[in-house]
Amino acid sequence: MIILANGCATNAPDASSKVPLREVPSLNVVMDCGSCQVRPNVPGLIVEGYTSAAIKSGATVVAGQQATVIIKEYAARDDAARFLVGAFAGKDEIKADVTFESKHFMVEDYYRNAWLGIEALARKIGGMVFEKVQQ
Repeated sequence: MIILANGCATNAPDASSKVPLREVPSLNVVMDCGSCQVRPNVPGLIVEGYTSAAIKSGATVVAGQQATVIIKEYAARDDAARFLVGAFAGKDEIKADVTFESKHFMVEDYYRNAWLGIEALARKIGGMVFEKVQQ
């Protein structure tokens, strides 16, 4: 005997039970990587990645609180070299210390391919910071 059950169960909240948005701190990005030459748009892209991740998760960035991202190591490939020789041009890399209240952690990642560069990496680092801050 075969019994088939077909139905739909949802856990969708109704409009009257809206949960208030979580709040996360704003970001302050500073450089402390010695003589490294950080592209001027990188700090803003880290903040953009962080803010975008917050919006996607339903969190609100609060100006009254602040987390600090300190770029400790940074390497960026020349865009033309990245397109022409890809991984053979080296890698784009960001390592940063993050502090917020009593939390202290490090985020780091790199890209070694022809299509993703330092701009995409900076946004990704911002998203990683968001994930760690909200824990």
